[in-house]
Amino acid sequence: MFKKSIIVATALFASFVAFQPIEQAEARVNVDIGIGIPGPGYYGGGYGYHNPAPYYGRDRYYRPRRSYRLTCGQVRRKIRNRGFYRIRAVDCSGSRYTFNAKRHGVWYRLRVKSRNGRIYKVSHL
Repeated sequence: MFKKSIIVATALFASFVAFQPIEQAEARVNVDIGIGIPGPGYYGGGYGYHNPAPYYGRDRYYRPRRSYRLTCGQVRRKIRNRGFYRIRAVDCSGSRYTFNAKRHGVWYRLRVKSRNGRIYKVSHL
């Protein structure tokens, strides 16, 4: 008798579970692949290549351009921060600048990249 009542209770439970309305699960997936190009309007009006509107300044088609080289003074400060003093600019044109500077009482000739101010060659004078 006990065995029959357990079987009946299990069957009733299974039928109760089987006929319940099933809620469908929603899979919300947001895939964003960034490739390093900002969206339109990122630079504001007239700046950047995403906004085709021209820059209305003195000249209608003039757009302010970022300087691609550091100035001679900026590079001199970078050299001073590396421990050199009495810095003399020899050539501040082109892609590489040349300086003469002292460090620990010895004169050096420094070759510096104009884009980032890195010293790439040091030689004694």
